[in-house]
Amino acid sequence: MNGDILFLCQFFYPEVVSSATLPFDTAKHLASQNFKVGALCGYPKEYSTEQNVIKRETVSNVDIKRIKYLQFSRKSTLGRLVNYFSFTLSALLHIRELKKYRAVIVYSNPPILPAVAILAKKLYKTKLVFVAYDIYPEIGYASGSITKGNIIDRLMQLINISLYKNADKVVSLTDEMKQFLLTNRRGIAADDIVTIANWAHEETCAKSENSYAQFGYSDDQFVVSYFGNMGTCQDIDTLLHTANLMKTNDNVRFLIIGHGNKTAYVKNFIEKNHLSNVQFFDYLTGEEFQQAVAITSAFIVSLEKGLVGTCAPSKYYSYLQGQHPIIAIVEEASYLAKEVEEEKIGYFVPIGDSNQLKKRIESLYSNPQDCKIMGERAKKLYLGKYDKPIAMEKYSNIFSQLME
Repeated sequence: MNGDILFLCQFFYPEVVSSATLPFDTAKHLASQNFKVGALCGYPKEYSTEQNVIKRETVSNVDIKRIKYLQFSRKSTLGRLVNYFSFTLSALLHIRELKKYRAVIVYSNPPILPAVAILAKKLYKTKLVFVAYDIYPEIGYASGSITKGNIIDRLMQLINISLYKNADKVVSLTDEMKQFLLTNRRGIAADDIVTIANWAHEETCAKSENSYAQFGYSDDQFVVSYFGNMGTCQDIDTLLHTANLMKTNDNVRFLIIGHGNKTAYVKNFIEKNHLSNVQFFDYLTGEEFQQAVAITSAFIVSLEKGLVGTCAPSKYYSYLQGQHPIIAIVEEASYLAKEVEEEKIGYFVPIGDSNQLKKRIESLYSNPQDCKIMGERAKKLYLGKYDKPIAMEKYSNIFSQLME
């Protein structure tokens, strides 16, 4: 072994999706703490604008090795499954790379990838840290993408049995997720799980002169924004039907920016219902995304039913940093519902209740001072609980203890 920590993940630098930027942020920080850090990741395609990326390079003292694999469209279940298995197989063929490191940190996406880290631990005695971004197969049950008892389900169950028995540490994104794991996974104790929330991986900025115009709106309109993934875990219907209810309200506009297997559905709904009050953009990064945050008056975060304890939307932290009210369209038992209400940073709206969402948006529009106060509370909550240095210190502590 000549390295300390290897990041094993499908997406990494220079990709711009959160499942790439968050691990890269962590890797850079650990490298700055004098750990020898490497990454074994997929060759970038869908989430990178850079051309001719080399297969191996060192960036910010992180030694990155990128491996080729089949990459089909992620808009279909079959395409995602092919990508998952293809990348996992490629990582397995490069398993000797893991032998060079004292510890491996592996992520839950793709959900079968931890099998490679488990094998490395058995073969090479490497330490294993698992980061649970999403909890499988339960997310698959809720979304209908996995049927109980089918071959994918049985494979994930087998991986889980071995994973939680062999992991030296498990990172959960929320205390709600930690409790879910303690209740539903065998072979793991409370001391084995560390709650480390994600953080905003974008910067904030002031509005430019043409901020509103570049998104098709004017500066006197109240802009309700949804950013991020639009996949099987996100409820999009409540927001779309609310936009339809409010399409004659010239004062309120909607901005939707993101990606996922529901994007075609969203575009069709907007076109079919002639929603001139909705602007849709594909995935934005950098200055464009910062300007979208700057013109926003209120943010929407949403989850489908049946997902309590199994996932945590990464854009929620960007919303908090953005300093505007947040409306959470989730189940009442969700930590998001509790936090926005208890911290008084916005409102909880039940999934499917478009009339209630309409009332909440109209209330915010009519009370700009309330919006300002809620936004200030949101930023204060972010800085005190979710800011990047807080998470980085926790990751440093994990590996400092493991290396001892």
